[in-house]
Amino acid sequence: MMRRKPSRKEMFLQNIRDLTSPIAGKPALAASLAVIAVYASLDAPPYAPFLLLPVALAVHFFPRSVQWCILGALVTACACHTLLRNTHDAPSGDSSGQTLPDETPAKACGHIEAVLPRGNGTAFIVTIGKNGIAGKEGAPYRVRITEKRELPVLPEPGDSICYEAKWYPVNDPTVPGAFNTREWLRSQGFAAYGKFVCWNAWKGEWIPERSFYVFRKWIKGRFEEYLEPAETGLLLGLLAGDRSGIPEALRNDFQRSGLVHVLAISGFHVVLLAGMLMVFLKATRLPHKAASIIAIILLAIYVPVTGGSPAVQRAVLMFAVPQVGLLFERPANTLNSLGVALLFILLHSPSEIWNPGFQLSAAATAGILVGNSHNPLRNLPEFLKRSKVWNFIESFAISPTYVTLCATLATSPFLIHHFKTLSPFAWLGNIVVVPAISWGMQAGLFALLSPIDFMRETFCSAASFFLRLASLLTRTLSDSSQASVTVGPFSPAILLLLGGVFIALPACRKNAVARFFCVVSLCAFSAIFCFQGYERLFHPTWSMTVIDVGQGDSILLRTPGNRYILVDAGDKSRTDSGKDIIVPFLHHIGVQRLDALVITHPHLDHFGGAASLLRMFPVNEVWTNECSRTADGVEWRDVIEEAVERKVPVREIRRGFIWRENFFEVRAIHPKKLTDVSKECRDLNEASITLQASGFGHSAILTGDLTVPGEKTILGSLAYIRSDVLKVGHHGSKTSSSEDFLKAVGPQVAIISSGRRNKFRHPHKQVTERLDALEIPYLNTAKSGTVTVTFSEDSVNVETMIK
Repeated sequence: MMRRKPSRKEMFLQNIRDLTSPIAGKPALAASLAVIAVYASLDAPPYAPFLLLPVALAVHFFPRSVQWCILGALVTACACHTLLRNTHDAPSGDSSGQTLPDETPAKACGHIEAVLPRGNGTAFIVTIGKNGIAGKEGAPYRVRITEKRELPVLPEPGDSICYEAKWYPVNDPTVPGAFNTREWLRSQGFAAYGKFVCWNAWKGEWIPERSFYVFRKWIKGRFEEYLEPAETGLLLGLLAGDRSGIPEALRNDFQRSGLVHVLAISGFHVVLLAGMLMVFLKATRLPHKAASIIAIILLAIYVPVTGGSPAVQRAVLMFAVPQVGLLFERPANTLNSLGVALLFILLHSPSEIWNPGFQLSAAATAGILVGNSHNPLRNLPEFLKRSKVWNFIESFAISPTYVTLCATLATSPFLIHHFKTLSPFAWLGNIVVVPAISWGMQAGLFALLSPIDFMRETFCSAASFFLRLASLLTRTLSDSSQASVTVGPFSPAILLLLGGVFIALPACRKNAVARFFCVVSLCAFSAIFCFQGYERLFHPTWSMTVIDVGQGDSILLRTPGNRYILVDAGDKSRTDSGKDIIVPFLHHIGVQRLDALVITHPHLDHFGGAASLLRMFPVNEVWTNECSRTADGVEWRDVIEEAVERKVPVREIRRGFIWRENFFEVRAIHPKKLTDVSKECRDLNEASITLQASGFGHSAILTGDLTVPGEKTILGSLAYIRSDVLKVGHHGSKTSSSEDFLKAVGPQVAIISSGRRNKFRHPHKQVTERLDALEIPYLNTAKSGTVTVTFSEDSVNVETMIK
């Protein structure tokens, strides 16, 4: 008898069953995914259909027991979301709910919740309750206050304290992609942060955090005797989660090389510690069940010792669930253990789904577990599996590369969304750096437990060697300007679709629905990118962005062909503008390379961030003036040496220099060719490079710190300088912006780049009165933040970061 050929509908349903079958047998994982979809839908309703419809479709094919498990989890999740969700838990941009106090009292009494050693002092988390001097209607709140002095005795967690504090101002970001202090305060649940003016503390009641704080101090003391401060700080960060002693330069190296996860206590550290604990406990000849119970208890204590981050909680739970299952002779699945860990964390704190650390940690773990089940190395011929050479290569190169690939693919949508960057060298770092870190951690742990000083010194020496090796390798990887490349920006919808493709990809070979989804997704990607290309081709624009770098200059020119020229790189007196402001901004808007970095003149407030910019970002050329030859100073030499080391050509430009692209050009209109550099460069401001960018019938003048004598030189050259936009010279100083020059330019808008409450009192009153008299509207970055002017054939559009 012939078998009936299944209909298309039956084949479709069977393919759906095959897709959902890996989850159908893992109720905790299925429930956690459903909870995540519901939480995200409640917080971001526009994405609800894209999240809930796949969940509803998948649940339809699950066994009844799994459906009941998901229903129970969803009911509990909705209750937790309603009860626990506050304003400080909301995702970025959610303005619902209770707001933080506009004015937090500077004087109050409360109790110390936690003490956090930091590089700039010691931070205290203080909870002010109804019995203290609280905020509105006596509601309790939390603050973070730093003691910057090095005092022999400091209060401990649980102590009571009365204080007077000076709060730091909380301003909205003035540069796209910059750190958002207000959102950080919300996410941490702080009403304010600042520094102590004075305080008085007395012994309070015992709380568990006090013991953990004393334990961390004991760990630090065990290492300080034999290790350098940087090594002690790194080891303390790896073992106890206290990263305050890790030098900033080393943290930056780990971040740029894609290895920052090594510094944060996560699954890597917990797995290593759990393995060492089990080996040690089994060596004591304890029964396996007793060893497992003791290991679970010790790791549970380890969670609050390290600060209790979601990554640590997840890793400990993923270790504990299989061990508990073995105690009851019920083997646990690793993916289901991940589901249990996610449920525990999310039901306790719904806001964690928006925490980048939680997203990356969960995605990386899931990617590794799923990738391991589809590992192509399992199907290798037997003769290769028996080869010692192949096993060595597989263990030290191929397997780590495959694991890194799985983790990178799983985390890439989140990395692109949050940071707009990916690290091409991360896979190499995981092969060469992570083993050195793990050996250093093991040596450090043995040093910590060694009862004899000689043994402790020996293990500390071994830890020092491996940690220095890891630091050297990390520095080598991060030293390339390509260590961190810009990817994006893309909308959350595209990244959500990309994540779906990565999930469906392993099943494409055997499942028609997975193949159809991937093909449709690729077509959607192609359509979106083609539309964007069409927009750029048929509606071209160019733009000029005056970046708010404080008391300094930095202007980004974007050409119609999406090429970029940066004019000046800000200051580094208070903060390194290149590292902390410009590079994050460039990543945020999707810049992959600078065609030129222009230093208008060698003053620190114009080139201060150039060295770090050259170190961290690809640059084709550096343009400067002839006066830079005679410029002195360590900082300027560092910039030139950095350019030479990275083989970036340094070009001197002057009047007559032109850089062209279709429909767009940048022309240097000052300075002229110098006849006597030593005499004509006495005033570096007067010799500032002045550029005129023009395209589509519009133009802008960028003046650097050009002074009145320089303006007269330009006027005397009879150059046509009438423009739509003027970047006002020398931050609005009275030594610039003469009336004749302003009349000759005749801008529709003038932009001043100056710092808030700067010591020079820029812009000077004479300049603003002159602009008002000539009816020239002006914007100041000190008040408006970053200013972007977009030019098209029929319009000039001005946007400010602060509305």
